[in-house]
Amino acid sequence: MEKSNINKHIGNICQQYRQKNNLTQNQVAELTGLEPRHISQIERGLSKGSIDTLLKLCNAYKITPDIILYDLLDEEIKKSISIYDEKFKKLNKKDKDSILHFIDYFLSK
Repeated sequence: MEKSNINKHIGNICQQYRQKNNLTQNQVAELTGLEPRHISQIERGLSKGSIDTLLKLCNAYKITPDIILYDLLDEEIKKSISIYDEKFKKLNKKDKDSILHFIDYFLSK
């Protein structure tokens, strides 16, 4: 995907989630500390922002970055994610909780 298309994709998704949360660009600016003009530029695909900006927007929209970025992944990566997702769904609650506990433990190091 071309860089301009990536920026437009990210901008469209951000705009969709802002609207789903019934937020104006000014409200998002207040929540994130970003300028309303910058939010507008991101939504129109004119600016890509940084990872820090992406995380601020995700926090404001109460979503994770993978929601915005998933469609940009290579098909092979999507396939492997899907395989592990299906395997995880088949586990019982105790096993899922154990795996999530281990993930939290390793991420806290």
